[in-house]
Amino acid sequence: MNEPFGVRLSWPRSTVGVFTTVVIGAIGVILLFATVYVASGEVNSVADALFEATAGLTTTSLTVLDPETLPSWLLIWRGFTQWTGGIAALLLALIVLPNSGPQRGLSNIASSHQKPPESSNSGLCTKTRIILIYTGFSGAIMIAYALFGMSVRDAVTFGFTTASTGGFANYHNSVAHFDSAAIEWIAAVAMGLAGTSLAALVWLMRGKVGGLWRSTEVKFYWLLILVSTLLLAGWTWQDTGGGTQTIRQCFFVTTSSISTTGLRLADWGQWSAAPQTLMLMLIGIGAMAGSAGGGFQVRRVLEILGIVRRELVLQLHPQAVVPVQVSGVSVSQDALTRVQNFQILWVLAAAVGVFGVASLGTDLITAVSVSVSALATAGPALGEFTGFVNATVLAAPARAVLMGLMVLGWLAIYPIVVVVGWGIGEVQRLRLKR
Repeated sequence: MNEPFGVRLSWPRSTVGVFTTVVIGAIGVILLFATVYVASGEVNSVADALFEATAGLTTTSLTVLDPETLPSWLLIWRGFTQWTGGIAALLLALIVLPNSGPQRGLSNIASSHQKPPESSNSGLCTKTRIILIYTGFSGAIMIAYALFGMSVRDAVTFGFTTASTGGFANYHNSVAHFDSAAIEWIAAVAMGLAGTSLAALVWLMRGKVGGLWRSTEVKFYWLLILVSTLLLAGWTWQDTGGGTQTIRQCFFVTTSSISTTGLRLADWGQWSAAPQTLMLMLIGIGAMAGSAGGGFQVRRVLEILGIVRRELVLQLHPQAVVPVQVSGVSVSQDALTRVQNFQILWVLAAAVGVFGVASLGTDLITAVSVSVSALATAGPALGEFTGFVNATVLAAPARAVLMGLMVLGWLAIYPIVVVVGWGIGEVQRLRLKR
């Protein structure tokens, strides 16, 4: 048999070429970012520089540096690496992967947005428009931060890391450092918007709220934020003092988690099991497709729920025709097959990560939570990561595992799977020719 694993991999060479370019490009950017860290003289370990660079590009708030000891220019650079990762993720999802030939459905967006406000075919998906919208959104956040008390340095840095759903901060206690209700509200709302699809943001800016609300994905995303905020408030009301402070804190933690930003206000690792579980679920679900956020993504969750509903109906009515619809549009069987395959790959990657981190001397709770968080490109976790701690609590080999998970999650898994699968097939073909 001349195919890897006994499966014929018929990837078009154009698709393999695009995915190979994406993977090599990501590695090259990480190396470039790491070089700057090493050249700065503030990071002596190449391993630490590579980890920080990977977290930057993949917009993950995991860090091995002490931000309060870094010079201002390097703090801004850290934020800029995440801003770059955010815009690169948008360009990959909205332009590069959807146009990679017959396998366009593998991208986050191509199979996800088939009609407004989720349309990627209305002229939105051009480099210029994406860059302008993303830059304008980032600038608006920076201005809002500055108007309500942040220094220029902090406003720029936190603007970069909020818009990109990155989460790097200039202080150990992240946003809690400012002790400002206004800044906390701005960050919470901005993170929620950053996790919304770019197309939905365009509709919002145009004032087409009615059309926007017809999107099942938008409604599910914001309803999930609302319900989670209320649940958290109910669970933590006594411990956090109640009132608007509790509502604000719970809303902040919710949007930070579901958008996979990772900015911190409260140490939810000290909360009871129920809110901790909810936070991990939100991180795993992640943001909307077509945003800079990571995770499994809301669109795929809706499609999986549709598949489950269809199978339950077919158990009672075997002859019934039950389409799976999102926002009133039927999802093709090919798209449903892809989302099921992605689910398997996502769970498998998380499981391998858990095994890798746990086998290197970490407890199970830490291994599970940090692996899921890294794959979702979020950052906050439980166990040894409880509190405002950084990734140095893990050994270097465990951090290497997290680096792999971050890259897998940022690239939505498929490009790496395709490149590796194609490479294995080529090697086997060469062996058979000998």
